[in-house]
Amino acid sequence: QHRKVLDKGKPDDVMPSVKGVQERLPTVPLSGMYNKSGGKVRLTFKLEQDQLWIGTKERTEKLPMGSIKNVVSEPIEGHEDYHMMAFQLGPTEASYYWVYWVPTQYVDAIKDTVLGKWQYF
Repeated sequence: QHRKVLDKGKPDDVMPSVKGVQERLPTVPLSGMYNKSGGKVRLTFKLEQDQLWIGTKERTEKLPMGSIKNVVSEPIEGHEDYHMMAFQLGPTEASYYWVYWVPTQYVDAIKDTVLGKWQYF
């Protein structure tokens, strides 16, 4: 299911990745990523409203953090410094919203921010 998007290659405006480092979320939106249809997507973390905004050219979806059930990620093969990441927006795997080319240094910060730091799984 991911091949189609990954075959497009890295977006030209992808954010630089820093391997082996964990960084806090930047104060600016994370941009230069693709969604599963290969469209440009931007993630904005509105912490004061406890929301994640997923923005595309067409629209911006404003999701309460509490409505996101899970966040999964895996490194992109051959580009291990970037991940593909999914936000689970409903009860099943069909409700995963995939985002591609997430810089690896932000993966943990995104999970902590969305799921809250103190979840014991």
